[in-house]
Amino acid sequence: MLLKKLTLYNFRPFKGEHELLFSTDKEKNVTLVMAENGAGKTTLAQAFQWVLYGRTEGFKNKSVLNSLIEKEMISGTVENVKVELELEHNGVEYVIVRNQTYKKDINGITKQDPSTLDVINKQSDGQTNFNSPLKNVSLVSSILPESLSKYFFFDGERIEKMAGEVNEGKSDEFKTAVQNLLGLTALMKAIEHLNPNSKDSVIGRYNSQIDEYGDQQTRELRDRIYKANEDLENNQKRIEDLESQLKYYNAEIEKAKVELSSYAESEKAQKQLNQLNMELQREKEHKANTIATLMSNFSKETYNYFSRKLIKDALEILKETDHIDKGIPDVRAETIKFLMDRKKCLCGADLSDPTSDSVQHLMDLLKYIPPQSLGTSISQFVDRSNGNIRSSSNYYENVKSQLSTIRGCSLKIEEKENEIGDIDKNILNISNEKITNLKSRQMDYEKTVKDFEQQLINLKAENLQKEQERGKYEADINRLQMKVQRNQNIEIQRQYAKAAYDVLRKTYDYKENQTRESLEKEINELFKQIYAGGMTISIDNKYRITTYVNELGDDNTNLDANTAKSYSIIFAFIVGVISLAKSKVNNENDITDEYPLVMDAPLSSFDQRRIKNICEVIPSIARQVIIFIKDADGNIAKREMKDKIGVEYEVALKDREIPLDSTITKVGEF
Repeated sequence: MLLKKLTLYNFRPFKGEHELLFSTDKEKNVTLVMAENGAGKTTLAQAFQWVLYGRTEGFKNKSVLNSLIEKEMISGTVENVKVELELEHNGVEYVIVRNQTYKKDINGITKQDPSTLDVINKQSDGQTNFNSPLKNVSLVSSILPESLSKYFFFDGERIEKMAGEVNEGKSDEFKTAVQNLLGLTALMKAIEHLNPNSKDSVIGRYNSQIDEYGDQQTRELRDRIYKANEDLENNQKRIEDLESQLKYYNAEIEKAKVELSSYAESEKAQKQLNQLNMELQREKEHKANTIATLMSNFSKETYNYFSRKLIKDALEILKETDHIDKGIPDVRAETIKFLMDRKKCLCGADLSDPTSDSVQHLMDLLKYIPPQSLGTSISQFVDRSNGNIRSSSNYYENVKSQLSTIRGCSLKIEEKENEIGDIDKNILNISNEKITNLKSRQMDYEKTVKDFEQQLINLKAENLQKEQERGKYEADINRLQMKVQRNQNIEIQRQYAKAAYDVLRKTYDYKENQTRESLEKEINELFKQIYAGGMTISIDNKYRITTYVNELGDDNTNLDANTAKSYSIIFAFIVGVISLAKSKVNNENDITDEYPLVMDAPLSSFDQRRIKNICEVIPSIARQVIIFIKDADGNIAKREMKDKIGVEYEVALKDREIPLDSTITKVGEF
């Protein structure tokens, strides 16, 4: 797609008609539009979104009519706003026009009609072809899908906003970008349509149909499952939020420790604290592991231990019976009858004579084997009981030892925490105000971390319990449902829907992971150009960003310590998305056309050191680049990209006292 001309008529601060002709030169592919503050720089950038999609999210005032024109209107008059975009896409020339009509009623209130969209094809012979209104929206979408447009039309403020989110451990923009790149909107909707955890989904409705025919108990169990799913989802969101915040606070604590170590007054004390904290963590881990071992053995060994007396009493009684050990394991009455019917034993002995010793022996054996006798079962019970007694023989001593270890760890933890508290107090008493403030902040962070960690433990324990409860409810429901014949057809359909859901979910996850890895690769390639410094970026499956210093192999997820780095990452991310989006759209439409890049204030978030690198990268990002930029940054961009600028404009206010009427002046064409 190649942008040729943008024409504005009464669009926000641009009263009357104004136009911008863009550079289409392959070498000098940059159009630079420099604007003074308040003249309409951002309005020009957002005009593309309005003409293509009718979007006004970037405007606080949703009206696009020039304010001076609106003030001049009298009751009963009509004014029109129009933006016209001429472009070439895949060898075809288009003129895209969006109109909006404004009327002032008898009460002096200005009202607007819905905007209209026209798409005109320019034929090779100069004739024009108007498309039907119903086709226009889909035609614009085929040229550039709205879901991807924000990566080709983006502003510098988004870089700052996204950097802030990443520093807080959030990455919604990254996840949304990957989902848009996948182009799996229909697949995602199908997954949501089938979602077994939702009452309103296909599977949820199947469940309701079964409930209608089932008894009250089934309905209650189903409601408990939905409630458990809801609790699990809410807990998981809270867990992810806590984990994200813990990363931030732990990083801040480490920074405080390093800084405290740099002061001579607190260096020795901080080293002691670091050692004590390591020892404290080891004791906590030892205690946690011992508790885990104790709890894992509790369910299976406790029963054996407390039932020892009963088992021994039962074994004493069973000694008195003469049927024990006379049976043959796994041999039943049916086996003996089969041998007698065929007149031949397993060993080959003849059983045809009912008076023979062999036949009599088998007849006696019938007294001791199931189902006529419990001899074999008793024998097996005795063996199991003796095994249970043996396995629990050391139970008391083991539990006693483990509890002793836990108590010992608790005492050591308390001692270490007291020592740490004493040293903390000593540091707080140092006369250096910077040290005391730093230490006070560190202690506040540590208190917060401790509270968050306890919340995490509680939430994870609650989730484990909820999952066990949900599994039990589902098992109970399956038993109830299978008892009702008319539910079986619904259950079969439900299982088919569940299988379809599993396949769709697996497909989506695979493609999402594949695209995320491609995006990570693109980002790293661009990051090397923008932020020369031997660093690598990793994006995990929750879209959290980690940077690695290649030479050291260290990681640092706290990007806030280096704003230039975090902004560079976001810029590289956006450019990486653009690269993948171009490949995706071109592959799907079997075209080789490239997309332009329209940027609003791309340099505003960067320091002087990075701007040169950014300016070197920008012209190579796309076949055509259009930059709207404020004067201060524009002069830098003009200097650094002088060989790439094909057309330059200036946007200024006609009267600085009236920031409602701007002009666009072509400075030069190079």
